Amino acid sequence: MRYFDKTFFKFTLGFLVIVAISLMIIYTTSAYAAGVEKIVFTTDHQSIKPNIISLPITIQTQDLGGNLFQTPETIDLEFVSTSATGEFLGSTGNPVADYMSKNTANKTFYYKDSSEGNFTITINAKGRETLVEWSTSQQVIVSSGASDNTTDDNTNLPGEVLGASSSEASSGGGGSATDNVSSLNSQLEILAGSDRTTSPGSPIWFQATVKKNTTKAGPELNWSFGDGNVGVGPLVSHVYKYSGDYVVVLSARAGDIFSVSRLKVKVTESIIEVRDEGEYLEITNNGNTEINLFNWKIENKGKGFIFQPNTIILPKSTVKIDKNLLTMKGLDNSIETSLKNSLGEEVFHFTLVEAIDLNEASKNIEIIKKEAFGIQEKAKNLGLIPQTNSQQANVLGAISVKGEEENEIATNTENVIYEARIEEGILSKLTNFIKRVFSR
Repeated sequence: MRYFDKTFFKFTLGFLVIVAISLMIIYTTSAYAAGVEKIVFTTDHQSIKPNIISLPITIQTQDLGGNLFQTPETIDLEFVSTSATGEFLGSTGNPVADYMSKNTANKTFYYKDSSEGNFTITINAKGRETLVEWSTSQQVIVSSGASDNTTDDNTNLPGEVLGASSSEASSGGGGSATDNVSSLNSQLEILAGSDRTTSPGSPIWFQATVKKNTTKAGPELNWSFGDGNVGVGPLVSHVYKYSGDYVVVLSARAGDIFSVSRLKVKVTESIIEVRDEGEYLEITNNGNTEINLFNWKIENKGKGFIFQPNTIILPKSTVKIDKNLLTMKGLDNSIETSLKNSLGEEVFHFTLVEAIDLNEASKNIEIIKKEAFGIQEKAKNLGLIPQTNSQQANVLGAISVKGEEENEIATNTENVIYEARIEEGILSKLTNFIKRVFSR
């Protein structure tokens, strides 16, 4: 009996273990297979204007009964639009993260399109472990006649709650999961301003606007200028060094409440020309962007003048700067004038060439001729210039020298040498005269 009891006990124990394992497998499989049955849009379709960011669009994982069901695995997502210019964005305006993290059920994103039309956006999903696939689609209308669907600043995203209770936990998906939000922010809303244009070396100012703040604490405001530099506070300035297109992001935090707004800055090369008009300097902006000369400097022979805030030159416009203001008087003081931007980089440089007074130059030449003649006479009197004996050429007859007459034909049988008339200017005569004096 004892042997039978032991065998029966072992058999029963093994059977129970197998049953338990089977139940665990069935439960786990059902969680994957019967749990996430579908992915659906929980927000209605929208009509948006071209180049305007939509209101939040949310997809949700659900079970067979249409109830919210948190995914037990990370789900990879593919965002597709029938429009070639459609963009899928996250809460910060960057491309949306292409996954849903484990133990989450909602994924929120935004849509933007530059083309008009009736388009279909499709979300293709695939379980990273089970490889189960789902898909869902929704229509979006892009039309210039659509009603406004964003805040007053069309380039800004609505404020969003990204507290600990609404953020996803990252689990094997890689990167940040803060693209998923639970709802629009009803407590904190900020605006970074409208899109801007500027030029390298020209300061640009940004001001944050807090449209709504029901929290007790004042929000912390942080700026990212898109070129690696940052700023803090409600009013900041920045100088871009290089041309390009930059995205400026303003983030505000009040406790666990977080809100984001952004704008675009286009930086184009300035086309500056500086002319000296005697009593004033003329600065011309030949570009298509206004230029703020604040902290720009005009340098002249080591001296400089720094422009004050809000000295602005409109596109294709000219401003005249009085030299008395610049402490530069007359043409002489304007030689080697340089215009430098607020980064200390030279934008324009020119050197004036003073005009030559020909009458004054002629007087100086006459003076030099008289002095040279006097030196020659003194040299002769002192015997410093030797007298040279001329040698006659061995010719058949006497030689006469005549000036060449125009169209004259030589018919004389005598030995005649014609000397051509040489036209000389004042400087040439003076130079030849001095050479003859000192070559004897």
